Amino acid sequence: MPIGPTPTTAPAPLAYRPGLNGIRAICVWLVVLAHWTLPGFPIGEMGRIPFFVLSGYLISGIVWKQQVHPGAPSGWLRRLGTFYQRRMLRILPPYYLALALGALLPLATLREFPGWFILPVSNLLFYRLGHWGEGVGHYWTMAVDEQFYLVWPLLLGLLGRRVGTLLAVVVASVLFRVWWSLHVTPTLTFVLLPACLDMFALGGVLRILEPQPWVRRLARGRWMLLAWVAWASLWALLEAVHAHHIWLLISTAAGGLASVVTLNWAVQLAGPAATGSARLLQHPVLQWVGVRSYGCYLYHLLLVVFYQRAVYHVFPTAATRNLWLSPLPTVLLLTPLLLLLAAASWAWLEAPLNRVKDRLRYS
Repeated sequence: MPIGPTPTTAPAPLAYRPGLNGIRAICVWLVVLAHWTLPGFPIGEMGRIPFFVLSGYLISGIVWKQQVHPGAPSGWLRRLGTFYQRRMLRILPPYYLALALGALLPLATLREFPGWFILPVSNLLFYRLGHWGEGVGHYWTMAVDEQFYLVWPLLLGLLGRRVGTLLAVVVASVLFRVWWSLHVTPTLTFVLLPACLDMFALGGVLRILEPQPWVRRLARGRWMLLAWVAWASLWALLEAVHAHHIWLLISTAAGGLASVVTLNWAVQLAGPAATGSARLLQHPVLQWVGVRSYGCYLYHLLLVVFYQRAVYHVFPTAATRNLWLSPLPTVLLLTPLLLLLAAASWAWLEAPLNRVKDRLRYS
């Protein structure tokens, strides 16, 4: 049965949203700083979870607007092929370049299991191994994203554009994490695609509900701040009672809700007429970094591995090595290098590929 838009749930046009680039910039640097400095607080999750929710928001909007799901009007299969081509052009060439650089370092896990990264199904590799590989651990999120791109249009064809069915996916994802952790293994369950569907589905829910007046009224910076304070308080409470295993089961759903509030604030208020705190997202620095956030994410672990090996090669004493590898020198030295790498990736690879991608039309 065709899943057409209704007057109350039709998504807004997929216009350029500068606020989302600001969100990308902030989130990618939360992840980068978490991996470079290893803080006790999970700031990396505060960056990772909104990225998954944002993927659900954007991809759901594309699937519905371009009608690339089963049951759509005639030609949906051809349009679905165009969707896959556009995604591959945007994601895979820079990713494979990063893999090639990692092989040159060399990174042992990448050299030993190249096929898992080429496909890419590195999330399944890390689940199988039970640990991360040096310099490649972050690729699990990209593998999940690409698996999501593959199945989400087909799944939306079954679910329709309904808040209730998407919320059922959220619940099912949480239940999957609980059941799998109790009956199969608790190790790295969260890297499996079914365990991440709650975040993607929450992005789809936001895509449906964003035109509603009551959702617009919730687009306030204070609600965003309150949502993340609640998330952090939940983490602190569970850590205090040594219930980290419970945190692993519920953190993405709770963080997904906070991310929905954050993205709603960004898309509703951070437009051309943005005022107050929403104007922060349009700062030129955040816009510049947001456009190049993919490169920042791709290369940040490769860069820190290279830096660590250089420090061990140059400095013979443990005290000197520890000084140079401490968080402050690491961040100060590597930040400009990472930004240069990301800028080069955008200028010489990603932007030209985007121009090719934009020539692939759905109709």
